[in-house]
Amino acid sequence: MSERAPSILFLDMLDSVETVLEYTLGMGFDDFLADRKTRDAVIRNIQILGEAANRVPKDIREQYPEIEWMRIIRSRHILVHDYAGIDYEIVWRIIEIHLPPLKDALLNLTAGR
Repeated sequence: MSERAPSILFLDMLDSVETVLEYTLGMGFDDFLADRKTRDAVIRNIQILGEAANRVPKDIREQYPEIEWMRIIRSRHILVHDYAGIDYEIVWRIIEIHLPPLKDALLNLTAGR
């Protein structure tokens, strides 16, 4: 496992968030459910998001309490380890409710670097 600087991990996280939001732009939940390629791409990017968040050292994560680090990391673990039981309503809620403010937080965080 290669070590990446926290600043690169933040950019990886931001890229994953922006990618998910781009892929689902203009979609409703039913559209999302009907589009297997988009579902697969979104799941993959949420996994990347969670993996990057998990690799940010704990002392660095503690400096940014506005980011729900453990929620992001847990989401990744659920998607990886319980892939057969993915609840797409929860995934959609992540997209609609949690990713926009996370994007803003990551933009603020990366702007200062």
